[in-house]
Amino acid sequence: MNHIPFNDLYAQKRISPEAATAMVKPGMEIFLGGAASIAHNIDKYLARRKDELHNVVVRTFLDTAEHEFLKADPDGKVFRWHSGFLLHSVRSHVQRRGSGVYQGVSWHMAPELIRQNYNLDISYVVTAPMDKHGFFNFGLTIAEMQAFCEVSKKIVVVVRKDMPVVCGGQEEAIHISAVDHIVEDDTFATPTLPAIPAKEEDRLIADNVVSAGLIQDGTTLQIGIGGLPNSVLDALVDAGVKHLGIHSEMLTDKMYDLIQAGVVDNSRKTMDRYKSTFSFCLGSRRLYDFLDNNPSFASYPVDYVNSPLVIAQQPRMFSLNSTMQVDLVGQVASEQLGGDRPRHISGTGGQLDFVMGTLFAHDRKGISVLALYSEHKGKSRIVPTLAKGTVITVPRSLVDYVVTEYGLARLRGLSLNERALALIRIAHPRHREALLKQAVDAGFLSYTSTLGAKPPRGVINCRD
Repeated sequence: MNHIPFNDLYAQKRISPEAATAMVKPGMEIFLGGAASIAHNIDKYLARRKDELHNVVVRTFLDTAEHEFLKADPDGKVFRWHSGFLLHSVRSHVQRRGSGVYQGVSWHMAPELIRQNYNLDISYVVTAPMDKHGFFNFGLTIAEMQAFCEVSKKIVVVVRKDMPVVCGGQEEAIHISAVDHIVEDDTFATPTLPAIPAKEEDRLIADNVVSAGLIQDGTTLQIGIGGLPNSVLDALVDAGVKHLGIHSEMLTDKMYDLIQAGVVDNSRKTMDRYKSTFSFCLGSRRLYDFLDNNPSFASYPVDYVNSPLVIAQQPRMFSLNSTMQVDLVGQVASEQLGGDRPRHISGTGGQLDFVMGTLFAHDRKGISVLALYSEHKGKSRIVPTLAKGTVITVPRSLVDYVVTEYGLARLRGLSLNERALALIRIAHPRHREALLKQAVDAGFLSYTSTLGAKPPRGVINCRD
């Protein structure tokens, strides 16, 4: 059997982005990627073909940019768009098209559901340049890339020269023999994420978490991105903890800072020991350069990183995620706010995955913290009941800790009466009396209750 040298095969399969986009025909279903790995050059030419096409399904996730095809077809008459996780850049299009564009799933389930339910015509997958063995590394985004490739009739890799090669545990690369076409992207740089400044509320919430001793020597961390998570990670540098590990769906710059400071060394992990594990990365060029071919990292698909059964095996697993609203019985809403036309903000993502994983922790030391600002535009984010149309991301039966800038409460094991009192105590002071009355009216407080000086049961720390 004759084997064509990889470089010759590469030359045979290389086409222009215009030619790659011309492959899309009416009625097709395609995938454009997600996070730092969206095929922007394909998106650009796809938008220009709006008048030639109809009934084209376009799938994405973690939309870090406003897609050109959405701007070209704002009403969705040509492109039927669906996303696995919605970010700020596409929020106006979600409001216009409706929340039906969201593909709702707890993220660890996504690869299996893709393999079971999807049959795509083309997947456009962003990669690093081909290596000497003929492999294209998926770079910063492993997530569900391989699953999309496996259910596609054609695979087009979109090569970016500045995409780092990220060491993987599994499914981190695709071989040229499995690829139909190759496009070189010389137009778009791999996107970076600017530093998000912390607010005073972020620092107060971080202090509530760290001062409570929830993160100890040997803790394994899952923390997202934003001013609040960054404040927690900053506080750990001065907290004196050591031998921390990282097992997180997302890798961020602040995690890199903890590694450089010697706070994270992954030495206490029992799986992927001495490696920081993650499923996708968004951050600075500095972080991307540090990741490039660095064997102290291991990227995995999201059905490994976010599997509650894998999370449960991490020592002292600690998970911190942000939410938008919590009602007085502990139901958590992190993705869609209610109303006659509900507003979809983001997605389930991995929040429920890590809540379940910490709950199932083999060492019985798993901790899940759900954080929120006490107010938004003068209205309490701790509410008596969730409005019609609000989506519950974490049910009350699974919630562990809830934290605001006014305190930290552990809800697990509390009665509904005790939950209401604990949540009212960590609400903004200006809303507490109203929440107390609303709790009585709703029947959550079955007995005479007042907000005394002594913190209610479940409240770990609090301030006024």
